Amino acid sequence: MRISFSYAFIFVAFILVTGCGSTNSSTSSVFSNLATQGSSSTSEGTEVAAESEENNVATYLSMAVLALHEGNGFEDGEEFPPESKAFLAKHAHLFPAIGDKVKEAQQLVDQNVQPKHINKNISKYHAAMIQDRGTVLSIEEEEIPEVGTISVLHVVNDEEDSYQIVYLGTLDVYEDDTVEFLGVPTLLSGFDNVSGGYTNSIIIAGSYVGKSAN
Repeated sequence: MRISFSYAFIFVAFILVTGCGSTNSSTSSVFSNLATQGSSSTSEGTEVAAESEENNVATYLSMAVLALHEGNGFEDGEEFPPESKAFLAKHAHLFPAIGDKVKEAQQLVDQNVQPKHINKNISKYHAAMIQDRGTVLSIEEEEIPEVGTISVLHVVNDEEDSYQIVYLGTLDVYEDDTVEFLGVPTLLSGFDNVSGGYTNSIIIAGSYVGKSAN
């Protein structure tokens, strides 16, 4: 099943939130530009820039998640979990986690949380980092003005649990690859299958996605 999210919806939403800025295919460059615009030589200016970056990471991911959820067929008006948004803002430097930051993100993983726990009551895990691995059924990238590239993956693990992962940036990952990922559970969603039936999915705000060594 190939899942698309609305480019127009995200474009409008992000323009309203971010205002004017530069478009860049590198999300890291976008955040650097945002931080630079708000920074100054004073310590107060540095604190403002850091806070702005944290808020932007949380905002971009939350709005992309809601757009994907709506694209799945759910009505507009769903609230992004405030606990998840606070977690994303607090750990903004790990979204995405690249290089040495991957180990830091792994240290936040709650190894006791499994899909069965999330599906039973996701509200308990809105501020948790989880880890899993699975096969990529689809992956798409969108270049969003003012933000950069957002990747959306549909990943299914060996137990047939379905994830939709929203990730800020590009990935060297393709359909049928086996990947490992870290991220925060945000919403329980789902979509109609082309061949019939329905797939329940957990939408994850992705911290790390990489090809599995196994």
